[in-house]
Amino acid sequence: MKSLIKHLSRDKKVALMLLISSLIIGICALTPALFVIIVLNKYLASGITATLISLTAGAVLALGFEFTFRQNRSVMMQEFNEKVYNPLLKAFTEKLKTIQNLPTTEFKKLDGAGTMVKNMRTSSVTSWILDWPFVLLFLVVLIFINWTAAVITAIFMIILNQLIKWKKNLNLSQDSMSSVEILITGLLTLSIISIGALMIMNGRLDVGTLIGSNILAARALQGTNKYTKAKEFIQQRDRAVSEIVSFIKQ
Repeated sequence: MKSLIKHLSRDKKVALMLLISSLIIGICALTPALFVIIVLNKYLASGITATLISLTAGAVLALGFEFTFRQNRSVMMQEFNEKVYNPLLKAFTEKLKTIQNLPTTEFKKLDGAGTMVKNMRTSSVTSWILDWPFVLLFLVVLIFINWTAAVITAIFMIILNQLIKWKKNLNLSQDSMSSVEILITGLLTLSIISIGALMIMNGRLDVGTLIGSNILAARALQGTNKYTKAKEFIQQRDRAVSEIVSFIKQ
């Protein structure tokens, strides 16, 4: 995280553009949930077709904006990463050519570090970090529309975050971890719908808000998953960069 902030601070203009793009993406990401709530709670009550057409057109436009800004941010981030890491990789390649009789183990280690940095230049992983504040925004919105769903979602976010961190200690393979993530997402949906159904029967919630809450909760959990994995990838990249820098300075 510190390395990301340090790199972004090198070019404040790009950093500002990335943050603005992330803000617009975060706001647009609320569209499906809000659309469902408004349609089920307002349109079904009025039955005015023009209202549904207007809402659908607005929602499609917002999703189009989200897609466009995601693509634009991805391009900006790749260009920024290339600007930061290309000089380092060039110096690394030149240094590698001058070294003879490099032990096989060390060569494999350095080669792996170089590959890691090369792959991370074009990866969208860094963008997942920028989405994190707006994942928390989903929780804030949930608190206002259905605080029970917000509490349940926060609990599942913490559980998923810890499981990803502990996967090595728990001896979980990548496939097993993917299955666990699917399981947790399913349990989150079951919990929110079950408790929400009881609240509807008691007159404390409506169907539209329940379904919208479930959509927001799923997006928040997905964002947590991406953020935790992105942190791991960035830590690996930082270690790789550190190894390359040490080798160049030898």
